[in-house]
Amino acid sequence: MSETTVIECPNCGATFKAKSKAALGKKVACPKCQVPFVISAPSSSSKSKKPQQAAAKQDAWDDLWDEEDDLEASRPPREKANRPRGRSAKRNPSSGDSLKWIGLAAIVVIVGGGIGLIALNSGGSGGSSENLAAKLATTGAANQSSDKEEVSETVTPEPTEAKSDELGTTENAKPQMTVASSTTSTSAIPEADQSVTVDPSLTPAQAAATHLLVFEIIKLDSTITNSIKNSRQNKARMLDMLSRSTAQVVDTQLKKSDVLTFIPRSTQVDLSRNLLSLQADPRAARQIADSINKNASIKVQVAETAKVVALELPEEEADEEGVDYEVKYVIEEIDESISKQIAANPVAGESVLSQLLNHQLSQKYSDYIADSVKLDLEYHVMTMRMTRCPSVALYMEINRIPSIPVKLNLMINNVRQLRTPEKIQPTQLTYKIKKYKKPDSLQYLRRDNYDMFRDKIISGLYIALADDIFGYVPGSLRVDLVNETVTFQFDHEPEANLARRLNQNFFNDLILSDQPIKTGPPEPPFRTPGRPMRLVVLRVIEADGVGTVYFSDLHPDQVKAKLAQDYDDLNRYFAGDIPGYIADSAEGNPQEMLIAIQLDQIPPPDLAKMINAITLFDYKVADEFVAVHEVQYDPESSEKTMFFNFINHNEKAAQFRPERVRAKVETELADLPRYIPGSLQMDFDKGTLSVRMRIGLDDRWEKNNVIHSLTRLNLQLSYLNSLPPQGKNQAHPKGIGVVAGSAADKGQGSSMLQPAGQLAKGKHLKVTIQYGLYAGKTNIVRSARSALDGFTWIDLKTFQVDEAKKEITFETTGEMNVPALDRLLKRQKFYQCVINSEALPEPEGSEK
Repeated sequence: MSETTVIECPNCGATFKAKSKAALGKKVACPKCQVPFVISAPSSSSKSKKPQQAAAKQDAWDDLWDEEDDLEASRPPREKANRPRGRSAKRNPSSGDSLKWIGLAAIVVIVGGGIGLIALNSGGSGGSSENLAAKLATTGAANQSSDKEEVSETVTPEPTEAKSDELGTTENAKPQMTVASSTTSTSAIPEADQSVTVDPSLTPAQAAATHLLVFEIIKLDSTITNSIKNSRQNKARMLDMLSRSTAQVVDTQLKKSDVLTFIPRSTQVDLSRNLLSLQADPRAARQIADSINKNASIKVQVAETAKVVALELPEEEADEEGVDYEVKYVIEEIDESISKQIAANPVAGESVLSQLLNHQLSQKYSDYIADSVKLDLEYHVMTMRMTRCPSVALYMEINRIPSIPVKLNLMINNVRQLRTPEKIQPTQLTYKIKKYKKPDSLQYLRRDNYDMFRDKIISGLYIALADDIFGYVPGSLRVDLVNETVTFQFDHEPEANLARRLNQNFFNDLILSDQPIKTGPPEPPFRTPGRPMRLVVLRVIEADGVGTVYFSDLHPDQVKAKLAQDYDDLNRYFAGDIPGYIADSAEGNPQEMLIAIQLDQIPPPDLAKMINAITLFDYKVADEFVAVHEVQYDPESSEKTMFFNFINHNEKAAQFRPERVRAKVETELADLPRYIPGSLQMDFDKGTLSVRMRIGLDDRWEKNNVIHSLTRLNLQLSYLNSLPPQGKNQAHPKGIGVVAGSAADKGQGSSMLQPAGQLAKGKHLKVTIQYGLYAGKTNIVRSARSALDGFTWIDLKTFQVDEAKKEITFETTGEMNVPALDRLLKRQKFYQCVINSEALPEPEGSEK
């Protein structure tokens, strides 16, 4: 047996044990009041073996949590004025969907090789955010000189009974934080970051609910780096996808570890900044870093120390009439006595559990709405309602109630705000962009980086709106980087501090004006997702040849020739790179050096910048639009419905409940170019699924696209049938819109820049084709004849070409196939073709 030493803290009187006399003369932080002191005299001793030290340390840490929980339970309630700064007993109803980012007064940026914290409102009129930034920037130099000595690995504080006056001494003690040594050492208590002092009166759960730990990612696994490097799609989107998946892995693995104070589902990863953040007790920061770095399933490694951001919760306010909050939790475990009843009689057992939960929650929480608990034991989900927005740590409090027979955990976006109809007041707000948070943001305005810069700005602002603030109307966000404005809608009139909350959000890279520059009722939608809305005509001003740049004012013939040569590739250039682009809608007019595309939205002012940023696009277009036209589009005539059977191979768990699976399916289908967003219908009981698609591809291609896109979601699909368009209007064969009015002063528009021809019906017609440009190198007559060969309904004896008038004429002996004729003319390099036809008298003896 090894000797042990009983140690008494001179500050608060707490006693604990050290494993050997080697502790004498060493400095150690008291596990109760956090005040460092030098161990001076032994009280008793015993022997212990070295292999037991690590286990003893963990036991001491666990005992410390239990002791602090007991202390909190025994402490009398304090007045509101005596609460820890920035914390309230209940959360402000307007404080958002989760506490993860609310009240952030600083944003973390990488400066050189380390992480620095700067104020979000730098250069403003001062305030709490600036003071917090100054506090976070302090490295604890005042404590550094007195706390340099390391705590020996042989010193393991073991909490024992505290003295009777411990409570008062602890509350009055001034907490101090030790500065982590540059050399690696194992402390009995995981070291906290020095930038924020943790109130020792806070329990671990309370400290976790009010602190955000931000780690610098110092290493990425090769699988992540290769995925980013080899990505064929938008880099920003790939980074966002990998960031989310990495955060999910970290969340899952930390949940399995021994980190007791980590709040599940609070992890956020930003691979573009190499930052990882989560909510936990700052005193467990080193333990969390070790858990991440030593887990092979987690493909990132983080710095050993974290920066700590204090989440300043709003002060308690009066209840808002007509507003409730619905919160969902995962049921991880049910007591054996109840689970046996449920197994024996599911209906009766579920009813008993619901009644028990309703009774206990009503007794414990005054803001709980009686009889609001709803259970879905098939997918392990519990739903309840409260009159106040629940704390992010509420599930921890519920789990500690002995009479509650379930163990709960968080769900992502688990809180929903419910408003009565009279509280619904749709509002549209427009804010001015004051500046970008990152000083080097303007470098991304270069041509090659503009698309990545724009995507990052919009996605960051969307996260701030959708994840942290109640009432945002999905799909209403519009960012205008030319006029520097941001517009979005709420289902109610938002609070006055909305801009401040958005500016403080970790992911938002913009600083918006303190107040909106325009407020009013919602304006008509600026987009119709998946369906054509506007046609935009742009002028080509530059063409990039092989090692040569051609300008339209200097080399018009070269620009025309290259544009005619690349005519068929225009759709490939724009697909996937221009938000809202309608597939197969791109066409050009080489003769006049124009390009036109259709969008499902009013074109953003920086559309030309987005087009010019496309890497593979060899042209540059002018910033000013040539024309913008409305398009006519009839969904009933231009869309088909496809039906599938599906088998859901996912397990019966909370993350695979039907609404979650449906949301994931919608996200996957959104990448298909002809899918109509929001048209998905899924019946999980019957196992049927239907989608609406714009016409343009045959069913064989479309069904393979749908089946392939959903394979990764563990859904097994089989194609049933398709319902063709049911409308009576004439639809464009590509499923795109028809221009209303004139198109670039060319007369009545068809789909693009080319004017529409007048087409008669019947088998016996005289057809006149006017072409705007011939870009081929062979004889025009021979090329025109080649385009018409193979059509049995063309009378080739009547074929004629007038090169002076740019006309091709012939007569027909059967039904004319206009789309096929147009395709073959383009294949032979005839562009801007207008097809006209007039009926001829019926030949004698022909059938009517």
